[in-house]
This record gives sequence, structure tokens and C-alpha cells, in this order.
Amino acid sequence: MTTTEIMDFDTTNIDLAASFIYFVYPFTFDSNQFDSLTRAGDEAVISRQTQPNKEQECRAAWEKLSFPEEELLFHVANYLKPGENSSCTARFWQSSALLHQSFGFSHSYDWQLVYPNGEISFVFGEENKATKVVQLMLFRVGVGFVTVKAQPKSDRVNDWLKFIHYFRFLRGQRGTHLNAQRRTGFNPDNRETQLDIYFPEIAGGKASYQDGKPTLGNLLTTILSTLGSTQWWQEVFVPGKMLPFAAIYADGLPYQHIYHLLYKLQNFFHDQQGQHPAPENLDPQAQPWLTYALRQWFVFTLEGGSFLAVDAPNPEFFRTTLPNHLQTQYFLLFLLALHQRFALMSLSAQVADSWVTDGATRLRRFEAIRDRLLLFTARGYFTQVMQRENHHRCYRQWQKVFQLETLYQEISEEVQEMHEYVQTRQNQNLERTIQVVGVAVGAGGIAASSTAGYIQQPITFAYTGNIHPGFLALLASLAIGAIAGGITWWLTGWLKPGK
Repeated sequence: MTTTEIMDFDTTNIDLAASFIYFVYPFTFDSNQFDSLTRAGDEAVISRQTQPNKEQECRAAWEKLSFPEEELLFHVANYLKPGENSSCTARFWQSSALLHQSFGFSHSYDWQLVYPNGEISFVFGEENKATKVVQLMLFRVGVGFVTVKAQPKSDRVNDWLKFIHYFRFLRGQRGTHLNAQRRTGFNPDNRETQLDIYFPEIAGGKASYQDGKPTLGNLLTTILSTLGSTQWWQEVFVPGKMLPFAAIYADGLPYQHIYHLLYKLQNFFHDQQGQHPAPENLDPQAQPWLTYALRQWFVFTLEGGSFLAVDAPNPEFFRTTLPNHLQTQYFLLFLLALHQRFALMSLSAQVADSWVTDGATRLRRFEAIRDRLLLFTARGYFTQVMQRENHHRCYRQWQKVFQLETLYQEISEEVQEMHEYVQTRQNQNLERTIQVVGVAVGAGGIAASSTAGYIQQPITFAYTGNIHPGFLALLASLAIGAIAGGITWWLTGWLKPGK
């Protein structure tokens, strides 16, 4: 197979109705703020001035959603949507119609992704559909996701490869930024739509073009700020980068180019990358590709996932039902595995950070980490999620790629060693206290018995009168015991390991 043959995707069309792309921005937050953040999400509003010279109108920024429950095992469904007697462990919202309008996500705005040597026109959501553009998920373990749905207007494979590759960079990496225009009218003279440069006012407005080149990161920061004016989230993946989850229905792709397209999707290459794969790179037995049906595969990587269907059959299931399942059930499997991955990574980072603090603070943090791991183990760590075979195979493959079992074992061992360390220190402190008390009591007793025999009669002071000898013996024993205890405390502290 020659390089020219490998690059030839010109005869291939993308089914825009069945294909889609989600971009996932993962983050962590203080798990103690989960309840306050969920309230903030429920109460978040966006201001909008509907008519000139009138007061601004405030409406909800987010609409509550339920996680897809079809095919979920009961304990997983209960985790995502607990009963009335259980505390909330996860919350799911989608952007409201007003948020769509405020950020220019509707189709009356023209967006372009600018990359080196070109640009791609795209839409938020899907062509002629402005639903599920932005979704927000929070989990009590301290992990959250913002998902953005966007796709090129073009049906060319190379445009989709470039879009998946470049759109995932939030902060202008790889020379990327966004351009947008708003349709303001129609010119009857030249019969062209009138456009005006645009960027959402809530995210900086047109001034963003003067200050620099606006990016998707500007939009996501503003979206997350609807739950709090200060930055309450921390990045957990590669800084400024998102994870794609794409489904591509390719029609007319020559058979000899299928594995090469899978290879490009696996690495999120743009059209000019990955032109010389090794034979092993195109071997389906050696790659993380999972066959779903004839000429249909899932692709699993640490950076995201894909589904490729080549010349899929026309029955409704493959062109309508399956794409819907991919956007809901299979996307949920990806997110559940991803939330476990980042929860475990966050716990491991907290253990490492806690070692550099003082002893008292370290103990409090260790107890909080242990409680969080127990909560995660009891409610958020799943070996099985869905009952159907295809779903289970897909979920198990995500577990394998993300190395969830290894991560869980590592953090469990870290927390166990941490617990044993704390127990050892507590036992050492207890032994030290017992030693000090024993020395103090023993020295005091010896002092009392030794001095009592020498005091034959009461001692008289002008300002106190007579003092009984037993009382003097008690005072002497207390003083000597305190001195002996203090010396013992100092010695045991000075002689302990590490001094």
C-alpha cells in the first residue's frame, strides 16, 4: 500500500445526521463543596435584556437532567440517581436555551475554528439541532465534567480529522483560536447575508479580538463561573486540553483505507499526520479496537474514544437507534470510567501533598482522604455497569485502557500504608505518654515516701500557720514527679528516630 493510497479519503462522505463529537473537559473540586455547588447550579441565572431601555431579565442557566438509566444495573442507577432517603451523589445539567443564546450557540451565528494554514466552519450541537450543546456533571467524590458538542459543517473526512485534532485545545495551543460572526440581516442588492464580528458579551465580547485571539477556554471559564465567581475547580487532565468522544459514519471508504483511518482516530491525528504507520499500527489484533458489527469498531485510548462505522447498513437501528445509544449509553460508560480514573488520580495526589504538611494537619488530611476513598469504594467504583454484553465489553475495555484496577490497588495500598503510619505514630505517642506518667508517678512516690519520714512535726510559717508534714510530702512528690516527667518527655522526644 503506497502513501498516496493511504491518504486518499476523497471518495468518502460523512453521514452528518448519524455522526457527532463530544469534547470532555474534566476537573476536580473540593468534595466538601459538592452540596453548595449543586445548589449553585440549580439556582444559577443569566441576565438578558430582551428589549432596549428595559430592565434585564434573569433566567436559569442550567436545566436539570437525569442520567440515562436504561440498561444500568440497580446499584449504578442508584449512584447516579439516589432514592429519596439517600444523599445526592451525582448531578447532571444541560445548558438552557438562554445560555445557548447568550453564548451564540444557536445557528444564527457562524463559528470558525482557526488553525495553522486554514479554518473550519462548525456548529455547536449538530447541524439543525441546538440541543445538548453543553452539559455539566458533578460527582460527590470531587470530580466533574463539562461536555461540549460540536462538529464541522463539512462532510469531508479530512475536515473531521482536523477538527477533532485542533478543537480539543482550549488555550490557543497549536496556533488555534475561534472566530464568530452574527447574522444581522440580508442585503437585497447583492443577495448576501450581512454579518457582524461577534464573541459572547458574557465572555468578553468583541474586545476579545483586540486583547488577543478568543479561544474555547474563554467560553468554558465563563460557563463554569455560573456556579461561583471565584475559580472553584482545578484541572486534572493535561492543562488546557479536552478528551474527544466521536462517532463517525463514513460512507464510500475503500476497504484498504479502513485500518489507516482507525489508526488516525486512535491517535487523533489531523489529515497530514500519521502518513507512514508501521504494519503493527494497522494490525487490528494488536490495537485497542473493539469490533461491534461488520465494519464497525470502538477505539479506546487514554486521550479519548471513537466509534467508526464504514458503510453502515441503512436499517433504522444502525443509522438512528445506534447513534442515539452512542450519545447516551456508551458515552455514559466512557464518563463513568473517566470519573473513576480522575477520582483515583486525585486521591493519589492528595496523599502525596499531605506528606509535606505538619503532623497535626497531616493526620486530619489523612482521615479525610481515607473517608473519601471509602465513599468512592462503596458508591463509585464499579466492576459492572450495564447488563448487555456489548455495553459490558465496552466498559471493561475502558477499565483496561485507564488501568482502573491498577490505580485502585495503588491508592488502596497508599491509604493502607498511610493508616498504618498514623497508627504507629499514635502508638508511639501513647507509649511515650505512659512512660512519662510512669516515671512521674514513680519519682513522686519515692519522693513522698522518702521525705515523709524526716518531717516529724508541722512546719509553721507566719503567713500560713501550721502545715501538716503529709502535705509537704505531697508537694515534694508532685514537684519531683513533674521534673522527672519533663526530663523523660524531653529525652524520649530527643532520642526518638529521626532526631
